Amino acid sequence: MSEELEQFKSECKKLVEDKKYSELLTICETKLEELNKTASDDKEFLAYVYLAIGNTKAELGNLHESIEDYNKAIELNPKLENAYYGRGYAKHDLGNYQGAIEDYNKVIELKPDDEGAYYYRGIAKSDLGNYQEAIEDYNKAIKLKPDYKEAYYDRGYAKCILGKYQEAIEDYNKVIELKPDDEGAYNNRGIAKSDLGNYQEAIEDYNKAIELKPDYAGVYNNRGYAKYKLGNFQEAIEDYNKVIELKPDDEETYYNRGIAKSKLGNYQDAIEDYNKAIELKPDDEETYYNRGNAKSKLGNYQDAIEDYNKAIELKPDFADAYNNRGYAKADLGMSKEAIKDFNKAIELKPDDEDAYYNKGNAKSDLGNYQEAIEDYNKVIELKPNDAAAYNNRGNAKSKLGNYQDAIEDYNKAIELKPDDEETYYKEVMLNIN
Repeated sequence: MSEELEQFKSECKKLVEDKKYSELLTICETKLEELNKTASDDKEFLAYVYLAIGNTKAELGNLHESIEDYNKAIELNPKLENAYYGRGYAKHDLGNYQGAIEDYNKVIELKPDDEGAYYYRGIAKSDLGNYQEAIEDYNKAIKLKPDYKEAYYDRGYAKCILGKYQEAIEDYNKVIELKPDDEGAYNNRGIAKSDLGNYQEAIEDYNKAIELKPDYAGVYNNRGYAKYKLGNFQEAIEDYNKVIELKPDDEETYYNRGIAKSKLGNYQDAIEDYNKAIELKPDDEETYYNRGNAKSKLGNYQDAIEDYNKAIELKPDFADAYNNRGYAKADLGMSKEAIKDFNKAIELKPDDEDAYYNKGNAKSDLGNYQEAIEDYNKVIELKPNDAAAYNNRGNAKSKLGNYQDAIEDYNKAIELKPDDEETYYKEVMLNIN
């Protein structure tokens, strides 16, 4: 390597360290013009200049132009691994993950012990959804560099996506060992623990992440979810409030807060949160569905039906939306229309005991007691400990004059739900009669 090239590299390195990219680009382009004027045949020097120009353009956000410069550097020096590296970064940032992988393959071919190439190839594979292949690359990177924190972190993420939560936790443990103040590792370990149902342990990790980064909106959201799963709905709402304070346009958090408020019976407040979530994301069927549920709880059945209609429009195979729309129609006295919805729900979700139960109730309302009994039979087949199904089947049998069979159903309902005074009363009255 010539002394002039060494000096040029040193000058470029200093400007990179000082982040003086515009100045660096000017120097590189001047050097390139100088080399071209002298018709230099120093391909190594020319290749390095194109590499430096590509790197600088990439730092300035001119990714397409940077790729052109990397191409020229590679054409001049096909063994210049850093040019493949830089081109791989640029392609990745442009969403061309397969192209990036091909460049990292070339780096590995030229330098088989380059842990960074395995790591970045793993990221590209992960972005393509090839998580197992990504893990294999992270494994290789870690083997070459056992303290490669970023590789443990991203391997943990890939394992989490594949449902390997305990293995993911072990990777995040390693990240925390290497960098005890890594708030992202605590957050992600909390997510893995939450996915295993260890909500209290997850909360402890989220607490640590928040201690390290008090404005970490995503962690408050995750902690809120864990508290929600533990039934601490008010505490969950407080976390969602914090997320909204930090990120006022986060539609998911309005939705989650609405769910928590519904659990507390604050249906009108929940509706206001669903309204905001819909304003921010008008095409989310779950939000319309849950707003419909809240309206139904308030007795606003017609408004609820309109929300279920929208949810079904957005997701035509939304079984629960058909079921709940049927329930709202039944409460408006539209039993025949309701039965159509219950049938659709069952078609989409054949083991939905709620739809059979609701259909049985609608048929009872129409006086079709025998058909109602068949629906309650199905509920009991799917859910043998459903006291309400036994009770309502008893009601239908009683309407048909099958009093002894009705008493047996009431007995079973009382056995399953001993504190149901209404069922006791109906059994006593049938025995008296």
